[in-house]
Amino acid sequence: MTPIDDLVDPAAVAGLLALATAASGGAAVGLVDTGGALVAGRSAGPLPAHRHAVTVDGKAIGAVTGEAAVTPELLALVARSLELVLQGGLADADRTRMAQELAIGRRIQMALLPRRFPDVPGWTFGAHYEPAREVGGDLFDVFPVRGRSDTFALVVADVTGKGIPAALLMADVRALLHAATDNADGPADALTRVNRILVTERATPLFVTAVLLVVDTARGVVRHASAGHDPVLVARSGGGVEALERNGPILGALRDAVFAEGITSVGPDDAIVLYTDGITEARDERRRFYGEQRLLDVLSGTCGHPADGIVATVVRDVLAFRGDAEPSDDVTLLVAQRRGD
Repeated sequence: MTPIDDLVDPAAVAGLLALATAASGGAAVGLVDTGGALVAGRSAGPLPAHRHAVTVDGKAIGAVTGEAAVTPELLALVARSLELVLQGGLADADRTRMAQELAIGRRIQMALLPRRFPDVPGWTFGAHYEPAREVGGDLFDVFPVRGRSDTFALVVADVTGKGIPAALLMADVRALLHAATDNADGPADALTRVNRILVTERATPLFVTAVLLVVDTARGVVRHASAGHDPVLVARSGGGVEALERNGPILGALRDAVFAEGITSVGPDDAIVLYTDGITEARDERRRFYGEQRLLDVLSGTCGHPADGIVATVVRDVLAFRGDAEPSDDVTLLVAQRRGD
């Protein structure tokens, strides 16, 4: 049988293992071949550890392993998800069905993205979205908070999975985030409400990473909370990029998840940058990752630039780095800048 590392999509595997690790409080989760050699992720170490076989055409080609903190149910979910992204292990009929689902899911997903940004005095916005051939369900949005004319919200989210299920869940999450933000005390409370609904009412096997910000338009005060997502970055007008680290568990995994809330101030010409891991995990032809440090370096050279200029610079650099390599995940970037005038 073909070795497992020749079958798996590295970006998809890395994303699933990272989500399982986040859902388990940082516990090690890895993918091993039939001989027990680590293929991806982190070694679960000696027992006690859980395992769940990964199969193709009824034959085990490896296993997902996790430390004791990783539940067998979560490992089973990761294994089933990995089987869906294995290359070369699907019958023609299954491939056709999956292609149709991906096409429908793409149309649903594109309909969720804002066609234009709201008119917010003193603020400008820029965004870029590039779909990969197989989608995980990215979302970005900018929307006013109901009942508060001096406040708007920013959100970027990413659903695990592909096709119609991921697209429908993202549509649901978008609506839930809007309603929760309108009625919650802040972004952490909003994420708590959305998570509770996903766990207790939706019972979906898919998870969602998200970052939610509520911005005071006049004062530039930003309240932020994250559900297992990449950190929010602030490009300061005077130079330097600040990462807002307020991470929490992914949405839909833990019933009693607790989300921390942070607060920062954005001054004139400062810019808030939100993105998905399709940027930092972009690969070139030699399979090297773009990485967080390169993103920080590029943003450092855009401090004080307008939102659309920052977006154009980052996207241009990602494309130059990637070269002729195919995108392995959706690329999503959202920038909000407080104008200096």
